[in-house]
Amino acid sequence: MSNNHPWLVSLVVLIPMATATYAAVPDEFVDERKLFAQAHSAFEKGNATEYKKLRGTLGTSYPIAYYLDYLDLRKTFEAVSPTQSHLNALHQFERETKDENLTRKLTRQLQARAATTKQWPIFRKLNEYNMAASMPCETLQAQANAGKLETLNPAALELWVQPKKHPKACAALLDKLESRKAPPIKAIWQRIYESMDETKPQYAESVLHYLSRQDQKPVKGWLKARKTPEAYLKSGALEKDTSFNRRAVVDLVLLWSKDDPVAAMNYWLGNHEKYRFYDDRYYDTHRLLAMRGAYRRLPEAYEWLNSVPGRDDDLELKEWRIRAALYAQDWVKVLRSLKRLPKEEQEEDHWAYWEARALEEAGHTPIANAIYETLSQLPTYHGFLAADKLGTAYAITDLPIDADKKILGELEQSAELIRAREYYQVDIPWEGRREWNALFDGATPDKLAALAVLAERWELYDRALFSAGRAEKKKALTTRFPIVYLSEVELAAQKNRIPPAWVFGVMRRESGYIRDVKSSAGAIGLMQLMPNTAKYVAKLQGKKNWKGDLTDVETNIDFGTFYLRHVLDKFDDHQILATASYNAGPKRVSIWLPPEDMSADVWIDAIPYSETRRYVRAVMAYTVIYEWHLTKQPERLSSKLLIVPAAKAEGT
Repeated sequence: MSNNHPWLVSLVVLIPMATATYAAVPDEFVDERKLFAQAHSAFEKGNATEYKKLRGTLGTSYPIAYYLDYLDLRKTFEAVSPTQSHLNALHQFERETKDENLTRKLTRQLQARAATTKQWPIFRKLNEYNMAASMPCETLQAQANAGKLETLNPAALELWVQPKKHPKACAALLDKLESRKAPPIKAIWQRIYESMDETKPQYAESVLHYLSRQDQKPVKGWLKARKTPEAYLKSGALEKDTSFNRRAVVDLVLLWSKDDPVAAMNYWLGNHEKYRFYDDRYYDTHRLLAMRGAYRRLPEAYEWLNSVPGRDDDLELKEWRIRAALYAQDWVKVLRSLKRLPKEEQEEDHWAYWEARALEEAGHTPIANAIYETLSQLPTYHGFLAADKLGTAYAITDLPIDADKKILGELEQSAELIRAREYYQVDIPWEGRREWNALFDGATPDKLAALAVLAERWELYDRALFSAGRAEKKKALTTRFPIVYLSEVELAAQKNRIPPAWVFGVMRRESGYIRDVKSSAGAIGLMQLMPNTAKYVAKLQGKKNWKGDLTDVETNIDFGTFYLRHVLDKFDDHQILATASYNAGPKRVSIWLPPEDMSADVWIDAIPYSETRRYVRAVMAYTVIYEWHLTKQPERLSSKLLIVPAAKAEGT
């Protein structure tokens, strides 16, 4: 075992114990849970006789028994051509359960089935429900079926102007309505402009025949110019200051800037005064060109951002001025740009840290140290870095939440929370989260604090940490950073030779311990693995044609930890670059490497992607906190912030 990895030594886990003793989950529904699970299993297996028997035995006393009825109705609705009897069944479910969320799901399922099976009278009834989904295409079809739609009415025009591929039946109806009466000229131009704004010129081309030859010519020129925007802009074809030309100029300059941002910005700076742009269009265009330079870390970025006439409410622009100066390590400009932030923003710990760093670089060490001293009292990424600057201990103190006993007692008896707890107990956590989260809206800080305590008491760790966060209990570290799945993490960490605290830090940031979570991008589970990444990991592990379950705790932690080791190897044991790669991918991180060696704190806070920048800072801070949880002796964060190496020259 290498001495370079002291965290591989057998861990002495020092997890703070709860101050009170209690059963994690009340046992009042032990028998009902078993019956529910058996009935659910029978239902999933299609054993109707066994299911009906068990469902009858379970009765209605169990708080979530009706979820089985929901599943039964959902299965029925999946295959029917809806009739009034199905509407009646829906109404009965709503009356008996009073569960708006499940009723809404069933309503929208039946609504979709009615559209698919063209049961338009039923669809129209469902469409009037306040729980119905917005289905504009299908609503038009229902109106046409009832003989109430002869031409492009306002709702149909709203769809017609959209540069998108509509469902086949909807597109056919729009075409039919269009053939009966041509769209108004205003709608035609709206479609052309929206098509160009969304880079879908084919939808503009398809309506050119409605324009006169005189009007067609500039639009055709614009469409053709998208292949060579520079040449067209310089040809003089758009020199007249017209509304159309102003739109085309903006579109082509922005298109050009994707390939050559410097040339496009220079053209804009030299020509925009020839046109009477509306203030917003001018500002948005100039700003986007400048921001594009900042995202690509061009040397000109700071001056471009500085040339944008900043608005008081444009905080993002002001922050990017700082990042551009920071990346260039121009400390005078860093300080100057920091002073342009609103006062309350200057006091945020990340900007206060950079004020101190800039002052330190400028030789004003006493002033810098005073800021570091204040920051070092915070258990945050920049607070830890400030403590490292001073060589002082980290301000890591666990302050358990002291919940109001009356509120806590009321919540323990809350029907919503009892349902939430039972959903977790029978392994339907997504419905449990939905019930729990419904109580967040409008909740007082005291109620939120009690929710956190109750969730922790019931071992609903994901709800505990989210509730504590909502309650602003930032120092309730045991609640906000629980040790969950310890044996799985220790095993995977040891096998892959990485610190367990780092694994916990990644897991906490990625999923907040929601093992079944799936992101909008498709990442799954505790460590948020993309299916393709999982297949890649499985292949590296010698598992051919792997088709496992990423919501399985052991699998997800094993694969995620293996991938952490993989990116750590790729970046020569550089934990910061590996962490960034886990979020943004190693190819992108390789592109982000600086032209010269750079301090890691500078590189991190100048990462172009806000998500990745925040991710790296959070994971590294969480890693420190988990080191404290696991051993009470966290390593210095600065020891992990190795110099970020310069990008390798092409061909080397």
